[in-house]
Amino acid sequence: MNIQNRVGTFVPSEGEIQGLVKDVQTLAAKIQKYTLTLSAEDRRRTTKMRTGGDQIVELVGDLAARNQVSLPRISVDDMKNDLALNRRLAPLAHELARVSQEISDTMLQAQSECWWAATAFYSALARLSDADPQLESSLKPAVEFFAHRRRRTPDGATEPEAKLLPRN
Repeated sequence: MNIQNRVGTFVPSEGEIQGLVKDVQTLAAKIQKYTLTLSAEDRRRTTKMRTGGDQIVELVGDLAARNQVSLPRISVDDMKNDLALNRRLAPLAHELARVSQEISDTMLQAQSECWWAATAFYSALARLSDADPQLESSLKPAVEFFAHRRRRTPDGATEPEAKLLPRN
């Protein structure tokens, strides 16, 4: 199997990444007054709008206003503002999701390419180590790593992956 070198030619510096993270944090601060974070339970309990429901919201709002229907603690204006917020945030959410997917795909490809190369080098080194006791000794951690099956950690990552994951 031959793998293509699709990523890794251009690697951002630590400083560039820190700058980009700061840019994202600045964006997050700018949109914070328009957004909130729900708990998993809050997300589960929300009322979900059906596809095409935004047109029905407009119709119901217009009819309620025209017929002077009022309900306690519910206003047509608040309903329409919620609809406007949803519509206006949608392009931003779409773009952020696209960028997040692009970053995840790039990371996955980089991991795949580096792991493919590492296993190829390991195979070559393992063959060479038969004739070189010093190389054989130096290669022992890799030999042991490849000799053990992956084990799952409590967070669901495999043991070798867990060692590579950032710790909070």
